[in-house]
Formats: sequence, structure tokens, C-alpha cells
Amino acid sequence: MTVWLPPWALIIALQVVTASASIGRLTTSYYIVSRAYNALALGAVAADFAIKYFVTGRGDDLTSGIVFTHRADDLTGLLVFSVLALRTLLILCIGSLDRSLLARRITCAVTFAVCVACTIVAQYIGIYAFRLVALLPAIGIGFGCLGEASDDGVVRRRCILALGCILAGFAFETSAWGLMFKNLLSDAGASAYNMLRYRDPPPWAPFSRGQSVWNDVMAGERHGNTELLAETPPSRSADLEGAAEHWPEWRASDR
Repeated sequence: MTVWLPPWALIIALQVVTASASIGRLTTSYYIVSRAYNALALGAVAADFAIKYFVTGRGDDLTSGIVFTHRADDLTGLLVFSVLALRTLLILCIGSLDRSLLARRITCAVTFAVCVACTIVAQYIGIYAFRLVALLPAIGIGFGCLGEASDDGVVRRRCILALGCILAGFAFETSAWGLMFKNLLSDAGASAYNMLRYRDPPPWAPFSRGQSVWNDVMAGERHGNTELLAETPPSRSADLEGAAEHWPEWRASDR
């Protein structure tokens, strides 16, 4: 006889899977394994929103006695994170999508357009549709796309930091705790660490700090010394679903 878990148990299990995959993504030093963990985390997030949208439903503070089984923000999360999971799987299967800057920019543009379309569709289909929180995924993905389409490491880290913070707000409003853990740890956390590590200049004073590091990086590029580079290749250093593809290199000998 088949035994089905109750919806709340499935939601908890999926959020644990999301958090575990996010940790695994940061601890591995292999690019393909990191991408695979990221795809698993995004798929678990999409499944979490699917259960909330189709099964459990959620009311709000004013209508706690009413169950809305088709909320627009849950549908937005389901569609957007399904698109991101599919994109990650396609990159794993078709390496050329992430091999050059032009290919990444085209992929980012298509992904952002599809996510915006999904957000608009969700507003028309879902009940209790007009909630500004449902716009946060599209805004966050927009920052992520800008970061991944850039060849500047400082810009990438700032954009991924913004992505992590924005999606963490969406996760809080939708009770997607696994997604919040992922955004705060592997996105915002990793970006903030790298910004401090590489002494990125603050946006309001771009020439006040970080110049010595930047000069060292430029000198390393001229002399072919890859150990001085402040970023791994763009295809592995930025990801619109997350921050650096690798957690900061505490163990340089592992490289």
C-alpha cells in the first residue's frame, strides 16, 4: 500500500533539500557538481511552491479563516523557479550556452523575458493576484541577469548581492524558508564575503578603496599569473540563480 506524506511534511522535506543542496553547492570545487546542486535546489523550490499553490493554499492576516488555494505569488514562484531550474539543466547539457560572454547574455535575456512573462501570467491566473511581492522574483532575476551579462567582477558581485537580498524578501513573504537559506547563504553571503575579500570599492566612492588589488589583478593578467586574479572565469563566477559558483577559497591547496 502506498503511503503519502502530508503536505506539510513534503514542504519541510523540500526546504531541507533546498538548504542541503545550497550547502553542497558551496562546498564542492567541481563546476558541474556545483551546477547540479543548484539545479536540485531550484527544483526543490519550484516543487515547494507547487504544493503551496495546488494543495495547501494560504490566507493572509485579514482573512486567516479563508484558504486561498491559488495565490499569485505562489504561482509566480512555481513558474519562475521552474524556468531557472530548466535553464540550469540546459546549461549542464549544452555547455555552449555558458561558454562565451555572448552566449551568456543571450541566455540571460531569454531567461529574464520568460520570467517576466510568467510573472504577468500569474497575476491574471492566481486568486488574490495583485501583490507587489509577486514582482520581486522578476526584479531579482533582472539584477542577476545584469551581473551575469557583465564582464566586471565588481558589478557581478553587487548584482548577485542584490539578487540574494531581493529573493530573500520574496522567500520571507511566501514562507519559503529553504529558498531564504539559499539566497542568504550562497547568494548574498558569498557575494558579501567576496566583496570584502577583494576589497571592492563602495558604489558611492568607486576610487576610494580597492585600487591596489585592482592594480595587482591587472598586473597578474599582463604577466599571466592566474593566482593574482580576483575572479574565476565569468562562466563560473556568476550565476543568475546564485552568487559565485564556488564558495570563497578557504583551502587554496584544494585548487
